[in-house]
Amino acid sequence: MDIDQLVSAIPAINDFSTVASIVSVLPTYFLRLQPATYRLVLSLGIVFGLSTFAIGMTPVLWPFSHQYDRLLVFNVVTHFSPLVIVLIVILACIGHVTRVGLWSTVVLASVILDWTGMSMLLLALS
Repeated sequence: MDIDQLVSAIPAINDFSTVASIVSVLPTYFLRLQPATYRLVLSLGIVFGLSTFAIGMTPVLWPFSHQYDRLLVFNVVTHFSPLVIVLIVILACIGHVTRVGLWSTVVLASVILDWTGMSMLLLALS
């Protein structure tokens, strides 16, 4: 896979990761899970939510043709996904998460807002 295919796949990856994150976190509202299981499910939702960020950052690290400016790609992805930092902090502190509804809501809100920001950005660039 070359970098052009990867960049053109970002909208589909954004949609897929958002749906996967919502599907993994949504059951925490309805099921009574053990704390370790809840943390695992929440971590899975966060990782799915961060996959768009990871794929979007790949052109910064991947050797690619000179038609892409690495700094531009980095700025675009980080500027329009500010809540990725919230997800990374929650993932780093996942051992201390105790309130199921609160953290599930924060993760879902962050993922949906990131999806909206990335979708608007990709729509504006196309």
